[in-house]
Amino acid sequence: MNRTITMNLSGIIFHIEEDAYDKLNKYLTTIRSYFKDSDGRDEIMSDIESRIAEMLQEKVSKTKQAVLMMDVESVIAVMGKPEDFAGDAEPSQNTNTNGATAENATHQQTKRRRLFRDPDDKMVGGVCSGIAHYFDFDPIWLRAAFAISFFVFGSGFLLYMILMIIMPKAKTIAEKLEMRGEKVDINNIGKAVNEEFDDLKKRMKNFGSEIGSKETKERVRSSARQATEFAGDVLGHMARVFGKIFAVFLVFFGVVLMVVLLATIFGRGTISIFNSSVNNVHFSLYEFCAAAVPNGIPIELIVTGLILFVGVPLLSIIYRGIKHLFGIKEKNRIVKYTANILWLIGVAIMIYIGCMVGTDFNEETVMKQDVAIQQPLHNTLYLDMKPTTEDDIELTYNHNRHFYLGNWSMMSKDDENFRLGYPELTIVPAEGINYELVVIKSAYGHDKKEAAYRAKNIEYVVTQTDSTILFNSYYDIKTGDKLRAQDLKVLLKVPVGKIVFLSKRMEKIIYNIDNVTNTYDGDMVNRRWIMTVKGLQCVDCNGLERTASQMEDSLVPPPPPLPPGQKRL
Repeated sequence: MNRTITMNLSGIIFHIEEDAYDKLNKYLTTIRSYFKDSDGRDEIMSDIESRIAEMLQEKVSKTKQAVLMMDVESVIAVMGKPEDFAGDAEPSQNTNTNGATAENATHQQTKRRRLFRDPDDKMVGGVCSGIAHYFDFDPIWLRAAFAISFFVFGSGFLLYMILMIIMPKAKTIAEKLEMRGEKVDINNIGKAVNEEFDDLKKRMKNFGSEIGSKETKERVRSSARQATEFAGDVLGHMARVFGKIFAVFLVFFGVVLMVVLLATIFGRGTISIFNSSVNNVHFSLYEFCAAAVPNGIPIELIVTGLILFVGVPLLSIIYRGIKHLFGIKEKNRIVKYTANILWLIGVAIMIYIGCMVGTDFNEETVMKQDVAIQQPLHNTLYLDMKPTTEDDIELTYNHNRHFYLGNWSMMSKDDENFRLGYPELTIVPAEGINYELVVIKSAYGHDKKEAAYRAKNIEYVVTQTDSTILFNSYYDIKTGDKLRAQDLKVLLKVPVGKIVFLSKRMEKIIYNIDNVTNTYDGDMVNRRWIMTVKGLQCVDCNGLERTASQMEDSLVPPPPPLPPGQKRL
């Protein structure tokens, strides 16, 4: 039984026989003494110890956990003796079995290659030079293949990055020797380290003299110029590619918009828009112009102005996109000036039409009309909306005769009237003891008289049957009055202590009704509401019921204050 000790070699723990440890320690001490005057002695010893530790790891296993004398001798045979490196001894004449084994191991070691990235001969990451060392060929051909695959096929860059990730970098001298297929022994490790230090000394020595020389400055300027030219060529090529793509987009975009414009004008089609702020906009250009543009402006002028104002820029976009796409650099001034003049004519026409329409919005007139209603017998007034086909716009409107924007909608049009919706109904306290109904009409015009005329022409019908008032969901204006922001509001005044009931259909026209519980308008329908001194109070809302005494207290106005010094009994 041989005694074993624990050894740390290059960060790896080994269990080794005592006599084998003594021989290995003596071997490393001898090597260290031979390299004591070398500038790279620390790096040499680190690489040698790392290589020896790697070889000893291959000697141990689960069944053989200790390093034996024969293992150390085998490693020494592969690494070489310091005497052989220094040239102080003759080659060993041993012909025993261990010698034969060492010779075989040396032969195998000489033929071994490993795949690493070469940090000393690299253009980007050393992948090409590392593969070239492994297969023993010039790396320039592999670099050329990667460059061609990158610029032609586009896959070279991705493949190179994958290889750079999976291939380790040759960091130590031993790994660099393995990468080149050279024998990793004392001789080659010491030689490689000394060559690196000699090369570094030479470069540092020549650096001071070369940095200020005329040739160096010229090489720097030439390299910078070449790098700038290369970067310019790459950026120029990318700009041309993106320019072609953008030109295709411009042509497609211009053609699509031009088709839409022509179809809307000559096909008398309908334009539909939908987004979060403008809901379900459907209108025909001719219908809209007839509704908004004054009668003195012919439709032909509107069409001409629209074609010039919108069509000319679209044609210019298509023209410029085609020129850029096919590389046409010739500039035709006649086309340019003609397009500019036609567009300016279109701008002038649209400004004229806009001014003519805008003059009809100079003044606004608001008119109030009291509507006589019959007082209910039981102090409860039922509010409902007259059921009509216009109530369900989504199912009944004609796309060619419909314009819907927010809470305002042009529901339909005939030869005499525009049918608009919706009116706004608000409930406020009454000053007297009777229900009151007021219709408020407003419109714009060139002057007060014209605006008042348009407001007066707004037709709205309210009907009453017993205790039920039926409101229309729309109001009518004359087609000759044009659309001049006509609006209609209904104000219902409810006395304190009296009740109104809001039907489900009233949800479409009630607007901003104040109540003591701050209930939203949509939640007030299908409920009875009593007017109190504080505002509307829900009578039959779940969770909001009040006792009779509490309700009576809210209905009775507070008594007037007493004179100073008196007390209320």
